[in-house]
Amino acid sequence: MSTRHDPAYRFHICDHFAAAAIVKSGSFATLDEVDTITPGSLVYCQALHYLQKAAKNPHISAVVCPPALAVELADTGKAIIIADDPRHTFFELYLRLKVSGDILPQMDFGIGEDCRIHPSAVVSPKTKLGNRVVIGAHSVIEDYCELGDDVEIAANVVIGAEGLLTLRQADGRLLRVSHAGGVTISEGCQVLSGAVIAKSLFRRFTFIGPHSQVGIMTNIGHGAHVGKACVVSGNSVIAGRSRLEDRVWVGTSASVAQGLVVGEGAQIKMGAVVVADVPPGAVMSGNFAVNHRVNMARYLKGTN
Repeated sequence: MSTRHDPAYRFHICDHFAAAAIVKSGSFATLDEVDTITPGSLVYCQALHYLQKAAKNPHISAVVCPPALAVELADTGKAIIIADDPRHTFFELYLRLKVSGDILPQMDFGIGEDCRIHPSAVVSPKTKLGNRVVIGAHSVIEDYCELGDDVEIAANVVIGAEGLLTLRQADGRLLRVSHAGGVTISEGCQVLSGAVIAKSLFRRFTFIGPHSQVGIMTNIGHGAHVGKACVVSGNSVIAGRSRLEDRVWVGTSASVAQGLVVGEGAQIKMGAVVVADVPPGAVMSGNFAVNHRVNMARYLKGTN
């Protein structure tokens, strides 16, 4: 999948922002976050920590930031736009570009051979299903979702749900930001009953790797990445933009906080609440999650 842009960065800053807000002009190709890997991305930063990350990211061509932080970007060559509320300014642009279709995915649609779709299921015409896909009763497959060969979707699953993004107008009313991305479920995956997988906010699709399993009533957040041969057990929450590397196992009712990385082959025990990156091969448990051996030692000491 891709978005409708080219390497020439066809969006000009001066066409989308008032002259008084432009410190340094330039162009951009799409919208994304500070960890983007998409060349020509425009991002917003409200704090110095994220601004410093944006300054070092060669894929970012333009930044919306508070006036006081603009000097931090002076020698980076990036376009600079100032705003008292960079997040609000960014998402106003996001909504305009979404309406025009300029940041929507560009992908082929269609249904492969030997698919079995329950009559009560709802499958958007703007999806792509591989061969031998099974979709159970009352499941919903939203726009810009792609399912690989031999994917099994059980009953009452939602693929491509809207993720939670809270943005308020000056009077407190919600400014509704519908997500412009999609979901990729790779070949051989199994998604069990009641699971919800949110679509991405930006062009990098929420991703479920080959031959992974998503358990009953599990929630996968927008922009999350689940590697190949992972198991995410029932009632778990994998928050937005978190990343599970290959062969990660997540136990029942565990939670992984937003934006974290769980290393290859790691295990997250039942009910664990993960609030920091997890090294490859680690076994974590508890609330907040720590190394499982440490957790058990603490437990056994407390029972003596």
